[in-house]
Amino acid sequence: MVEQLNRGRWVHMFPEGKVNMTQEMIRLKWGVGRLIEECQQTPVVIPIWHVGMDTVLPNVKPYIPRSGKRVTVLVGQPFQLHSILTQLRKDQKSPMEKRKVLTDHIQDQFVRLKAETEALHYQTVDS
Repeated sequence: MVEQLNRGRWVHMFPEGKVNMTQEMIRLKWGVGRLIEECQQTPVVIPIWHVGMDTVLPNVKPYIPRSGKRVTVLVGQPFQLHSILTQLRKDQKSPMEKRKVLTDHIQDQFVRLKAETEALHYQTVDS
């Protein structure tokens, strides 16, 4: 994936390390921070959160998509971690410390986006 990012290509991933089958926030894997740390150019991160897919395709048999259900998808503001990464390098942080700090920052962005998406989804569903 680092090679793809270094070529300026899109990489779509589930930073939790798996598809989240619950509505709970799962701790992001440090591999997402590792990808950013190892890139030649700091990639742009575009966070995306959705709510309601569990009503369209529940994880119970029969696995048949259900129409007429509401899904809310919110695309957050793109951001870079260049200034954070530069400071971590300047401070000579270990690879593990860099990965944790980068991943924590991304996690914080997802926590905010999740709350915003849920508020929008349930406001729309309730009205």
